[in-house]
Amino acid sequence: MTFRGLILLVPVVACSQNLTVSEIAHKGNTFTKDYIISREIQHRVGIPLDSIIAEEDKNRLLNLGIFADVSWRAIPLENRTIKLEYKIVENDDFFGGRFIGLGAPVFDEKTGWSFSGGGFLRNFRGRNEQVGFGFSTGGLNMVAFAYSNPWITGDHISFNSDIVKNQYDHPFIFSTIEIQSFEMNIGRYFGNQRKTSLGFELEEYLFKSDTTLSKYQLIAPQGSFAYDTRDLYDNPRKGILLRQMFYSRFDLKGELEENITWIQAFSIYKQLGNSTSKRPWILAWGLSTQMNIGIKDQRFISAMGSGRTVRGFSYPTRLNYYDNEQSYRFGFNNYSTSLELRKIAVPRTVMFDRYEFGATVAGFIDYGTTTQNEFSKLLNSKGILGVGLSFQFQGPWPSILRLDYGWGFYDGENKGRAMHLDIGHKI
Repeated sequence: MTFRGLILLVPVVACSQNLTVSEIAHKGNTFTKDYIISREIQHRVGIPLDSIIAEEDKNRLLNLGIFADVSWRAIPLENRTIKLEYKIVENDDFFGGRFIGLGAPVFDEKTGWSFSGGGFLRNFRGRNEQVGFGFSTGGLNMVAFAYSNPWITGDHISFNSDIVKNQYDHPFIFSTIEIQSFEMNIGRYFGNQRKTSLGFELEEYLFKSDTTLSKYQLIAPQGSFAYDTRDLYDNPRKGILLRQMFYSRFDLKGELEENITWIQAFSIYKQLGNSTSKRPWILAWGLSTQMNIGIKDQRFISAMGSGRTVRGFSYPTRLNYYDNEQSYRFGFNNYSTSLELRKIAVPRTVMFDRYEFGATVAGFIDYGTTTQNEFSKLLNSKGILGVGLSFQFQGPWPSILRLDYGWGFYDGENKGRAMHLDIGHKI
């Protein structure tokens, strides 16, 4: 920019903060319905331009997960008012844009190698609906269909449902599991930060081993509450996330005793240094607890040490489960905490006016413990510790692909190292 252009721009930007917004517009969307965009914009006409509200509007639009990028600008008008304009970068291609699908060998910590495929149609009908299907064969045999709409009616009332059938060998118990399920949930926002969801799942479990066969038909009521002030969901720089969730199992035939699992989670994000930096340092900390109330069935036991709990430990096998010296890794009640120091190496960038891309590197410390006894016994249980490095890649799908490498410790001794490939942030 020339010096003369800078002289002209500075007074325009400075004065626009005191000028009234007389018009709000958006451009760039060719497939998404206009009302999907308009309902996320909370800046109003007839008031002075508020850059904080405009930036929050931009973040809300990005959080929809259907746009590669969003920006805003203030355009001075001849009548000494402001036109506030939001620019949308939208990939309206069908293949590689709204529809993304593929098939490839996939490794999962719990089930091992499988050949998986499928796809999902995002922004279905231009209304931010998603329709998906998937299949898998190998370590996990699965077929699934899903539909979701984050704002199906009213004021932020959401709906999602899925049908899943899968079969796999239990990772550490001598049993093959077959599950058929139908799930449906209704959600509701209260303001922009309080989110609730309530629903149920109908499940049929079949446990098969060489000597036994057990079949259960369950109804599983579930619900959640979240208080969420994060600025960006895919890679937050600031804010907090507080979640309360429960899911339960009630046997329709009365053969399996009732069980309720209550999960609490808290995360906080803080940008360090210059607030306008495109490559900032971010401190992220999270804590989660799981309390199991009711029957303690070993077939539903949880494991500690994985890409979702404490990194640096490979997911346990049957050798680990039946080794009494490793019983500290299995339980029904648990808590874990993680600390990450992140550095945005590649800020969110739009490539070919179609695809978003970014990269973050981080160092992490994880700690957690579990017990098969009462929740209060956790305070007297020795935990496991994991330290290592995390590489987090941002893209159109999945939004975050995470590769972690860590070292695991228990009782002051190094128990090995492990690499984890997962979708989404650990915190």
